[in-house]
Amino acid sequence: MGKGNWLDFDAAGWVFWTVASLALAGPAIWLAWKIVDPYVSRLYPVGIGAIGAFIGASLISTGVNYLIQLRRKKQRLTEKKKSKKHK
Repeated sequence: MGKGNWLDFDAAGWVFWTVASLALAGPAIWLAWKIVDPYVSRLYPVGIGAIGAFIGASLISTGVNYLIQLRRKKQRLTEKKKSKKHK
């Protein structure tokens, strides 16, 4: 690998999505527990909250990947401009 910046990565992958899902799971299950009818099975709010956490983590991961790609594009453009100046 070499000596690089620890923030130097290409994309936020499955590990990031998993961590975001776990971070959102608690609040999503709590919110689902408050929304559903209290007489339903306990599996319903847990399932709804887990699915909500997965969807939320997917949206966050997509946004982070978009920002990473914008940063990469900006870096490539600045390197291209520098190489044109040196010619």
